[in-house]
Amino acid sequence: MRYLRFFFLLATVALFSCNKDADVPSDGDIVVNRVGGTFSVAADKQVIFSPGNLQYNAVTHIWRFAENQYDCIADGNAYISSYYDGWIDLFGWGTSGFMVAPYCASLDADDYENGGQGIENNNNDWGRFITISNAGSGARVWRTLSSSEWEYLIEGRDKAKDKIAPALVCDYPGLVILSDYFHTPDSCVFAATFDNGFESNSYNARQWSKMEAAGAIFLPAAGYRYGDFVDDVDLCGNYWTSSYFEDGTAYVFNFDSYEEDLSIPPIALCYGHSVRLVRDVK
Repeated sequence: MRYLRFFFLLATVALFSCNKDADVPSDGDIVVNRVGGTFSVAADKQVIFSPGNLQYNAVTHIWRFAENQYDCIADGNAYISSYYDGWIDLFGWGTSGFMVAPYCASLDADDYENGGQGIENNNNDWGRFITISNAGSGARVWRTLSSSEWEYLIEGRDKAKDKIAPALVCDYPGLVILSDYFHTPDSCVFAATFDNGFESNSYNARQWSKMEAAGAIFLPAAGYRYGDFVDDVDLCGNYWTSSYFEDGTAYVFNFDSYEEDLSIPPIALCYGHSVRLVRDVK
């Protein structure tokens, strides 16, 4: 896919501190849900998606989910640093604060290594370590999907290809994914096609509220960050998985207006990508 061009970008940027913080917060189970429906990520496993992409403020050390599913910080991520008193939502891989600070913008993939392992079920996973201010009282409520889970969601579950399509939600471009037993609400239409790019589907605020309640998630096309350089906002979305590959790379679920895929080969850990968390259905 054309995302391979990431590897050939040349940029001169300042390197920021990647301080570690190994204080693990307590468990919590208070969760605010806005997205209806469950999503199969394996033959015997379902999840609920968080109500928005993950965001962080370095000065206040506060994590939160975006207020709306279609929200993204976009070019504001260029200000990433330990002293930036604003929100960011494009993170290097595994930057939960346990081993690597969320505001780390180093271009050295080695700074994000987790001993050559994935971040499944350990504190490098954002959802396993952090406390999210508007969604829970502690850690270990949320987690990051693995590459195999993304693959099952997009290709393996029943009628998977009928449950995914690009869209404009409140004029924001991105990708809509429907829950397992989704029923299209009155006054709404869903076309499972990439033929017309992001204009394949379009929802205003009222329509999207119905779609969301019925079990639709939306991944905004938030672009990517390389150091303090931000690009492809409104053109493509890149979402970290918890799955490490090799040589300082990990798998990313990515899409543009005409296709979606798991990145092959995977992407260097130093790139800043979006994070969308899930919680398991017990």
